[in-house]
Amino acid sequence: MLRLLPRHLDHNQDALRFPTTMQPHCQFLRTVALAALVGLTLPVYAALGGDQASVIQDQGTFGATMTQEKLPGYSLYALTTGDGVHIRQYVAAGQVFAVAWDGPVLPDMETLLGAHFEAYALAQRQKGRGLRVQQPHLVIESGGMMRAFRGRAFLPERLPSTLGARDIQ
Repeated sequence: MLRLLPRHLDHNQDALRFPTTMQPHCQFLRTVALAALVGLTLPVYAALGGDQASVIQDQGTFGATMTQEKLPGYSLYALTTGDGVHIRQYVAAGQVFAVAWDGPVLPDMETLLGAHFEAYALAQRQKGRGLRVQQPHLVIESGGMMRAFRGRAFLPERLPSTLGARDIQ
């Protein structure tokens, strides 16, 4: 028995016993709670408007292979996920200013669009063929059909002079 108080102060010795082993269902609940807490502290992944340092983390997030190409005025990070989705992240001045995707399924759009996901979700609720968000500070285009999705999103004000909006694919 675990003693928390000296014997002369311990009037209810049975009330102070703690189990030495945990029931399997309690261990499972403890593990789930710990995973949830850890999940709340994970870093934000590279998303539209995110920083360049976090782009590398997307490789693990999407379980993808990645290549990097330095081009005049920006860098292009290309990821390929295990399920065949191709994601391209365009970075200039340390910030992701555009993303593009194509593949048999949609990537995790909330991760990809970050703070701009709400505009995507709102446009998606309006139903229709394809999706288009056209705002002064944000453009999102997404469409396709089963096993053939494609799209792009970019921040027009952050496009480098060496890249046109048509080149984001």
